[in-house]
Amino acid sequence: MAIIIGIDALEPTYVEEFNCRNLMQKHFGRTDISDFSEPRTIVLWSSFLAGKNLEKEVLALGDKDMWHFSLKAEQTFLSKFGKRRVVDVPGFAYSREQHLLERNQLKKFFNNEISIEEFDKPVLEYHQKIKERFLEDLDGNFDLLFYYFNAADVIGHVSFANKAKMGLIYKDLDELAGRAAGKGQKMLIVSDHGMQAVGRFGDHCPDYGFWSTSFEADLRHPKITSFRSLIEKEML
Repeated sequence: MAIIIGIDALEPTYVEEFNCRNLMQKHFGRTDISDFSEPRTIVLWSSFLAGKNLEKEVLALGDKDMWHFSLKAEQTFLSKFGKRRVVDVPGFAYSREQHLLERNQLKKFFNNEISIEEFDKPVLEYHQKIKERFLEDLDGNFDLLFYYFNAADVIGHVSFANKAKMGLIYKDLDELAGRAAGKGQKMLIVSDHGMQAVGRFGDHCPDYGFWSTSFEADLRHPKITSFRSLIEKEML
């Protein structure tokens, strides 16, 4: 079974600062996303899946409708795997209802309509739900297990400079990666972009994301579009 963990806005400096050894795996580094005009989540994950820059196609839909952009399996590396479980991945299996709720929560928070505790609650509850499903699926009989987690991004937008809180998020993700690593399978961990502080808040980093592998991979500073060939070569 091949395992891919997609983590939105996993910041490399925090991975190292919080000593997240399971997230680092055997090899890790930064991706290069400088080919994209802006580090948009839906654009970057769609491009990761397809192995080519889809920014033009996705943005042509407009700010509202681009979240409905969805690739067919045969347009991605997913078609190479027989029995697969792909959960909440933008550009293919996105949970629109949950993420619409999160975007509305952001608006309410910045409009001072809800507290930071009220903002965090549904985000963390959803993260726990997806995490539990992922841990159950680790015992399944799949050719590919690909899960996406976005708590580091959503919580980071309002609390990135709060290192105590972010440290807990990263510790949780590190423990999750450790449980997956215990299966002894080939595993790739990828983030679409990093996160940078804007006061006590956070915003997407426009230049890089994070990657790590459990296997030998001479990646250095790979483009996010280059992972398709790596997956098809090393993880099938």
